[in-house]
Amino acid sequence: MAIDGTKIVHAVMEGSQIRESKGIIPLFGVYLSFFPVQYYNSLSFDFEHKLAKNSKAKTLLIEAAQECGYATFQGIRNSWEWEEIVSPMIDRKEDQISGFAAVAVAFGWGDLQVVDIVPQKTLRLRVSDSYEATGYLNRYGVADSGKCYMLRGVAAAFMDLIYGAAYPDGCYDFAAEEPLCRAKGDPYCEFVAKKSFNQTDA
Repeated sequence: MAIDGTKIVHAVMEGSQIRESKGIIPLFGVYLSFFPVQYYNSLSFDFEHKLAKNSKAKTLLIEAAQECGYATFQGIRNSWEWEEIVSPMIDRKEDQISGFAAVAVAFGWGDLQVVDIVPQKTLRLRVSDSYEATGYLNRYGVADSGKCYMLRGVAAAFMDLIYGAAYPDGCYDFAAEEPLCRAKGDPYCEFVAKKSFNQTDA
């Protein structure tokens, strides 16, 4: 059975109506909240620009996203919602990534499409409406490099969870690049996750 992304998105949207008194949404084994993308973009890009002379700014943003994605989607795939809704659709290990992508779409992270997966090797994701790319273009104009740090980290985290060492030791087993980005003038953003340089083939 193929992953039914629409069914997963509907489940997340229905569940998101249940909120605790502080506005926190307990769903898919994690705690969610509504967060304005303009605020996130301001924090990220201001951080990057204020540390323009420090080449580590971009790396720190990507690593933060990868660690967050790693922990968040570990919680998601261990939730009862995943077990009830997504697990019955999974025929092979790689289907989990399509399930992750559908959940990310429901979270408002963009229209993530799994373009290609080479088991244990590479993942290629494509997003045509990244809020990071849009935010950068609106604020600074055309960039000279990819600006979707959150999605780049998340792409690597997906592979960490499926093919890396057992949780919690697999984070950073994979790393992702963003060869195409709308912030650079490309038609869409694309992310390619591969084994980290310090990793060897299994």
